[in-house]
Amino acid sequence: MVQRGTIQGFQGSWGSGIAILIIKKENGEIDNVPCDNAPTVRALESAFGNVIGAGHTMSTENIKGKEIFYDYTDWGTLAGFVPVDEAPPELFEEYEKQKKERSQKKLKRVV
Repeated sequence: MVQRGTIQGFQGSWGSGIAILIIKKENGEIDNVPCDNAPTVRALESAFGNVIGAGHTMSTENIKGKEIFYDYTDWGTLAGFVPVDEAPPELFEEYEKQKKERSQKKLKRVV
């Protein structure tokens, strides 16, 4: 299911290979998305630039506040992301469709 949110931060360990991409969803909830450290840092570098530093370091300065679409794998880790300003129209359509479906499911549970 496609999610949309704004990156708040990134916490990871080069040694362990595990990281968390911290995203604030549109509803204000914070989503701590588990991910593979090195590939995610490289993807963030590719998408936003000025992320990777010397000696296996990274800066979150260029990713904070960036809005993305993202999704989870079946096992609950980051499947991938795309900056909202680079997303194709089909992704916006799919997100809005899923958002509407989620809203209808919540309404049915309340009734």
